[in-house]
Amino acid sequence: MTRSVRDQTPGPIGPLGSVACLLAAVVASLWVVVANGGPTFYFDSGAYLERGGQLASMLGLEPPEMPVGSDTPTAPEAALSAPGPQAIEGTRAMSYSLLFGLFLVARFVEGIALLNALLAVGTLWLVSAVMLRDLPRRYGAAVVTLAATALASLGALAFYVAFLMPDIFMPVLILLLALLLAYGPQMRPWELALALGLGAFAVTVHLSHLVVAAMAIPVAILVALCSVRSKPGFRRWRATVLIGLIAVAGIAEQATLRLAAKETFGAEVIYRPFLTARLIQDGPGLGYLEDHCPNAEEPSCALFDALSASSDPDRLSATNISFSTDPDKGSYRLLPEVEQIAVAQDQFDFFFRVLVDRPAESLLALSRNTTRQLFLVDVDMTLQTDQIVATASDLPGMAYARFDHGRLTANRSWLDLVRPAQQALYLVSALFLVWLVLTRRVPGAVTMFMSMVLLGIIANAIVTGGLSQPALRYGARVVWLLPAIAVLGGAVWLSRRAPPPTSDGAR
Repeated sequence: MTRSVRDQTPGPIGPLGSVACLLAAVVASLWVVVANGGPTFYFDSGAYLERGGQLASMLGLEPPEMPVGSDTPTAPEAALSAPGPQAIEGTRAMSYSLLFGLFLVARFVEGIALLNALLAVGTLWLVSAVMLRDLPRRYGAAVVTLAATALASLGALAFYVAFLMPDIFMPVLILLLALLLAYGPQMRPWELALALGLGAFAVTVHLSHLVVAAMAIPVAILVALCSVRSKPGFRRWRATVLIGLIAVAGIAEQATLRLAAKETFGAEVIYRPFLTARLIQDGPGLGYLEDHCPNAEEPSCALFDALSASSDPDRLSATNISFSTDPDKGSYRLLPEVEQIAVAQDQFDFFFRVLVDRPAESLLALSRNTTRQLFLVDVDMTLQTDQIVATASDLPGMAYARFDHGRLTANRSWLDLVRPAQQALYLVSALFLVWLVLTRRVPGAVTMFMSMVLLGIIANAIVTGGLSQPALRYGARVVWLLPAIAVLGGAVWLSRRAPPPTSDGAR
């Protein structure tokens, strides 16, 4: 007597087995922390720590004191000056700063890496559970989550789990948006609530996340309109409503920050003029200013005057425009504070004025930067440099590590082997995903989910590289989604390939 087909097919592994798989996934995602001997960090990590400590103190908590005269710059220039009392830098969100502050109070800042691991694994598990629910019980969600996490951790995932920055929230947000768009109508209430809660927090930790969520709203509306026949009633609008609420959470965080700055300090919230700097470096912005300045009604003409004071070609780079205080290379940071605020607040209007004035040139520059960003996927920027360590070495809050070099960051020669291996992983994953879609190996909902994730990766490139500054950090933070969803798609494909189960009495 032979066993039934169902008996020969791997089945559910039970609650204890599922918990073991999920714990193994968390451990797999933490390998960089273990190998390095501690988390990795960036220039902004110290600034988040400092602001988090201030917020914690305002709540009556007692964080450790920051070192006197601590300098926590936000870019690779040693001589950065922070906004003065009339302006508060809005790039570092209150929500993530407060999270940093709570770990600082607990003297366990490296716990953020553990939180990153739980966040990534939990999101992948939620996606797996929803995708595999109506398929033959060939693979459990926990097993697929372990496989997806392990493969993605061979790529960039483990490096961003170890990174004391909010970057891990962007791929999590993309996964959640894609899940709502593809499976929103059939998701259970607790799954919708979890996706909404995680998405709402993810969108508050950085302004770029809010922009990506806002870009998903018209996509959600289009998906709902196209599913009128297949999904009648309100259920088809679930994704649109929830994505709208996620975006509202980001807007509310921005509004709260502005109100708190105004009421508490009488200050304006500003964002360094990345859009203006990007347009100037690419050419359309500089050409526009040359045609329209001097003009007292054009706030950015003050920046053009500062740029014209030097002939150094490096003065036109977006990084130097935004950050440098060098008399030959700097411009924005050399302006009086009132003019800095005016230029920063004008950057969005400036973007649209330049777009209308020079549409072809502006769109060409945007597409060129976006394309470049898509291929910047190395993990180099997650590893602290000597200069980063010098600005953070005295910072408190670590329990078992220090704001210093670790085993992986002290000597980067291993990157010469890891870099091409990771690039090969991403290429193979992308080709596998294309094969799954073109050969229709997976259901329509899975195809939509994978397509939405790919659109999310492109949206990330538009917002970060196209509109700000192409950088390795921005591309690598989302590229690990390729091997992760390749595992998810492969699990669905293999599950559907399984022969239909027969009765228990089959011979």
